[in-house]
This record gives sequence, C-alpha cells and structure tokens, in this order.
Amino acid sequence: MGGDQIITTVLATSELTPRQWDNIWVLTQEFFDVERSYAEAELRRRQTIALFHMNDALLGMAAIDITPLTLRGREVVVISTAHVLIRENWRGRNLLQKLGWRVFIRTRMRHPLRPIYWFFDTFSYKSYLLLPRNFRTFWPRYDIPTPEGEAALIDTLATHVYGPAWRPARGIVVRSGQKRMRETTAPLILARDSDPHLEFYARANPGHAEGDMLVCLCPLSLSNWLTLARKAFRRWRRDRLH
Repeated sequence: MGGDQIITTVLATSELTPRQWDNIWVLTQEFFDVERSYAEAELRRRQTIALFHMNDALLGMAAIDITPLTLRGREVVVISTAHVLIRENWRGRNLLQKLGWRVFIRTRMRHPLRPIYWFFDTFSYKSYLLLPRNFRTFWPRYDIPTPEGEAALIDTLATHVYGPAWRPARGIVVRSGQKRMRETTAPLILARDSDPHLEFYARANPGHAEGDMLVCLCPLSLSNWLTLARKAFRRWRRDRLH
C-alpha cells in the first residue's frame, strides 16, 4: 500500500476519537462560518462519518445516514448525506462517487428488493451540480417537474429532518442563522452562457449564501449508476489525454 494512497474510512459517529473530531473541525471551519459546538452537535446526530485521508492529513469527509421507511405503502431505503467537504486540491478524483457506490452496495445487500434513494440538502451549487454531472434522473431540476411520488418522499423526509424550517412550496430549508458557507467557499457567479442547471440552482435557492438549503433527491437506480460510470470514464479518459 503506497504512502500517497487516499484511504476512505467509514466510522460510526460514536467511534470517532477526540483527535478525529479536532481534524473535522479544522476542515469544517475552512468551508463554513459556524461555531464548533453547533457543527459538532449536528454531526453527532448522524449515524456514520466517512473520512478521506492520506497519511495523517484529512482531505475530506461526509456524514451518512441509512433509513428504511414505508411511504404510501411503498417500502424504500434512503441514504442521506450531509457536511460533504473535499479540499480543493483533491476534487475531481471521484472520491464521492466511489464512496457512494460502496455505501450503495452495502445498503443493497441489506435491502435487496427496496428502491434506494439519495437525499441531501445543499447551500452550495457545487453539491447540486454533482447530480447533472453524474446522473440522468434527479430532482429538483429545471427541465422536468418532480413527480408526485418523489415530491411526497422529499416532503416526508424534509419534514422529519428539518421540521418547521422546511418550506415545501419552495423546496427550501430556511437558514438556521447558525451555519453558512464562507464567502470564498463556493461563490456563485452567473454568465450569459451559464449551465442551465447552475441557473436553476440560483433561481431555486436565492438565499444560499445566507444559509438557505435546497433539498435534493436522486434514485440510485441501475440506469443512474450506468450513467455515472459512463461519465466517470469520460472524465478519466479526458484527463489521460491531457
């Protein structure tokens, strides 16, 4: 095993050591304007934390929950993610895609027949663009309205997670006042020829810079995984050619 290899470790939140919490805080404050007590309390509510590291350096992280539930008589499983952070120099390596596949396979083995969805919120357009850049089917989006069944699933999950902060008519979780991105983290600048998905995000979540979050849902279906694999291969081939 090479010393420069990126290692991904997924731990139960209760298993994290004080040193790991310190490293998570150093990473967190690079991206967010937030008090440590608030950020840590939010993370401790999560089931597991994935850490991307090389030697002793923490390169990124993601909080992950896996929740089986029944909605309108339909049994599904929801993989929820939050606090997804990758340091700039380590992006573009498909770290999140590989982690997503790993978590999906583990979930599929436990629930072989249930549809599996990815659910997350974001006040960064970069997180939202993971959807159109990797998948074919996801919501919300600029060109197709969210189907009734998926809209109901989003509403059920968001109501449970966010309570009165959830605004179903807008698809937004209103700001807590406790956490927002630093101005340098992901400034959204639109141009005349901007990606329509980026323009949609700006319209759908105009308060993202103040901490409002857009809620997103993506079915982890076979067709979506095939789309992700094709797009990842194209990125790999393009990088090889350059």
